[in-house]
Amino acid sequence: MSKMKIDIWSDIACPYCYIGKRKLEQALDQFPQKDKVELVWHSYELNPDLPKKALDPSMYEYFASTHQMSVDEARKSLGDIANQAKEVGLNYDFDHLVVANTSDALRLVKLAKEYNLATEAEEVLFEAYFIKGKDISDRNTLLQLGKSIGLDENKVSEMLDSEKYKTEIVKDIEYSENELGLEYIPFYLFNDKHIVQGSIATEDYLKVLSKAYIEWESNSSSPQEKGDVISGQSCSIDGVCS
Repeated sequence: MSKMKIDIWSDIACPYCYIGKRKLEQALDQFPQKDKVELVWHSYELNPDLPKKALDPSMYEYFASTHQMSVDEARKSLGDIANQAKEVGLNYDFDHLVVANTSDALRLVKLAKEYNLATEAEEVLFEAYFIKGKDISDRNTLLQLGKSIGLDENKVSEMLDSEKYKTEIVKDIEYSENELGLEYIPFYLFNDKHIVQGSIATEDYLKVLSKAYIEWESNSSSPQEKGDVISGQSCSIDGVCS
């Protein structure tokens, strides 16, 4: 069965990407044609230079250094984000969050995508990072998370021991920036036309979804035709979240 695509560029370390995921899911739950919509996940790595190990600084110290603010200001900013997450049922725990490289986590999503489990992979990775205080650069953590969604542990192990999907992640980033003009994530492309940069209100996701679906169903838009561009709360491509 043919489905309308929503292409999504995100990083596991982007707090608004998880909030946006939950709001989009709430919109889909209200959408009568939900079964005719497909989420297609793409990678955008915000901080590729981070080492593949847990960092010593706390999230508050790391956020303060990357956002040019004091630790107290970082606590307030992250507290505000945590409150927004609570509004959609997510209990962010920045006190225990482990700052780490997300490259292998994004590769795990790529592997899961081959088995139609990308959305499930995104969910368990977001939860591990923002809620459970797990080191998502850790091999054993990724093996456990992959296994929890039904991936073969040997397949995950083989992927982690290889360079697999690294080129695809680079291509995801280059395409999103060069062809789509991505500046912020989460970045959504509805039916190859309408763009949402950032996390927006559930009712606004529903409006874009409904408009895109009507056009998709009637085949009324051309590939050259530009659609809406809507902005929300996001992390910029230089890693600043506001």
